[in-house]
Amino acid sequence: MNEYAVQLKDVVKCYKDGEQDFTVLNKVSLNVKQGEFVAIVGPSGSGKSTLLSIMGVLLSPDQGSIQIGETVVSEKKQKEWTNIRREQIGFIFQNHQLLPFLTVEEQLKLVQDMSKTKEKISPMQMLESLGLGDLSKKYPSKMSGGQKQRVAIARAFMNDPQVILADEPTASLDGERGRQVVELIRQETKKRNKAAIMVTHDERVLELVDTIYRLENGTLVREK
Repeated sequence: MNEYAVQLKDVVKCYKDGEQDFTVLNKVSLNVKQGEFVAIVGPSGSGKSTLLSIMGVLLSPDQGSIQIGETVVSEKKQKEWTNIRREQIGFIFQNHQLLPFLTVEEQLKLVQDMSKTKEKISPMQMLESLGLGDLSKKYPSKMSGGQKQRVAIARAFMNDPQVILADEPTASLDGERGRQVVELIRQETKKRNKAAIMVTHDERVLELVDTIYRLENGTLVREK
C-alpha cells in the first residue's frame, strides 16, 4: 500500500490576466503521508485555495501530476473525478455549508447515501465517536458556529476518505473555538490514519500540525 495519501509532482497552474499569463503554482511538489496533518500558509492571493482545489480534484493542473492513494488522477477522465472526490476525499470549508433543512444526523446520512463505500458506520456512531451525539437531532439554526464546524468535520470523515482537505476552517470562529476545531481534525486524522491538509491564516493553531509549508510567488517551501 502506498505510504503517501497525496502526491503532487511538478504541478503548474496559470491564469490569464488580460493578455499576460500569471503563474500561480510553479512546479509545486508535495507528499503527505497517512496520519500526517499538514498546514499550508502564505499571503492572500498566493494560490493556496487553487492548490487545495487541485488536491481535491476540483481543478486540473496545466502541468504535473496528482495521485490520491493508488489513484493517479491525471490518468483518469474528468467524468471519473466525481467518484474520486466522493470516495477518497473529505472537505471542510471555511463556512460549514450544512443544509438548513436537515438535522445533523440527516446531514451525515445524506453523505453516506451518496457513497459506494461498502464498510459503513452509522451517522450516530460517527457523531458519538466525535463526542457530538447530543447534536444528532438539531438543525443548524440551533447550533453555535463551533458546533456547526465540528459537525462539518464529522461529515468530512463520514465515508472513511483517505484525504481530508480543510480550507480556513477557523476563519469564522474565535480563538478558543477555532483551536477546538483544529484539535478535533488532528485527533481524527491520527486516530483514523488519514492525511489532512489545512490552508490557514490562523497562526494560533499551527502548533497542532505536524508539517508547515509556505506558498509564496508560486513556490511551496517547507517551514517545519
